[in-house]
Amino acid sequence: AVVSTQSTGDENSDGKISLAEYVGEFADDDDMDDDNDDQDWVEREKKSFQEEKDKNNDGYLDKQEVADWIVPSEVNYSLEEAKHLIERADTNKDGVLSYQEVIENHDVFVGSQATDYGRLLHEEL
Repeated sequence: AVVSTQSTGDENSDGKISLAEYVGEFADDDDMDDDNDDQDWVEREKKSFQEEKDKNNDGYLDKQEVADWIVPSEVNYSLEEAKHLIERADTNKDGVLSYQEVIENHDVFVGSQATDYGRLLHEEL
């Protein structure tokens, strides 16, 4: 999973993942929703990159930093990803996902690290 993430995220093949590579297409203003949910997510991810993931503060994620990010330690990443999915898909902000919200925001779930995590585990086995 670490090698796959490193090679996929490292768009310029320099052996590390920059902030721009980390947020990828989500940082492109043309892809943002009108309600700024995507922009809020990008800002949170930038902060997470800078304050949590880039441990040596060099502006890049090296192989060890990617491993620390991908391989869960004491942090419950599943819970964090579930909160993120609900936040992104809960269009009426009532804290509960309706069937309609899930259908209307299916792309949020299809592109989720949580749904991708199962595929990555399968590939590693």
